[in-house]
Amino acid sequence: MKEKIKEQLDNLVGKTFNYQGSNITIERYKIVGVSNVVIFIPRPKNLLISEIPDFLENLNPPTEKPLQIAIPHEKVKVFEPTKENDTVKATLLETLEKVKTNADYIPQAQAVCNVVSQIVSVQKTEIQMLQLLKSKK
Repeated sequence: MKEKIKEQLDNLVGKTFNYQGSNITIERYKIVGVSNVVIFIPRPKNLLISEIPDFLENLNPPTEKPLQIAIPHEKVKVFEPTKENDTVKATLLETLEKVKTNADYIPQAQAVCNVVSQIVSVQKTEIQMLQLLKSKK
C-alpha cells in the first residue's frame, strides 16, 4: 500500500492541479514515519496515509480562467450621485451654516461629521472594489 501511494505521489510531483478551488503545484512530498505524508504545495500539507486516496480524488485539472464577477456595464460607465450623496452634501452644508451662526452647535456638528466620515469610508471601499473588478477584465 505504501509503495503504491509513493508511486502515485511520484507521478504528481511538479504538476499543477486544482484542489478545493485553488490551483496548486505539488513541489515534493515526504513520508513521515509509518502513518503521515507531508505534501509541499508550496506550503506543507500534513496528511495521514489513509487520507491520500481522498486527496488524490479531489485533484482536478488546473483552471485557466481567473474568477470573474459580472458587473452591469451601465453602473460602471456613468457616475451619477445617488440621493444619499445629495443628502449628505446638503446636511454638511447645513451643518456648516449652523456652526457659523451658533458655536453651541459644534458638538452636534462633530457627530454629523463622524457619521459622514464613516459613509465616505464605505464609499471608498466600494470604489476600490469596482476598480479591482474592472482591472480583472
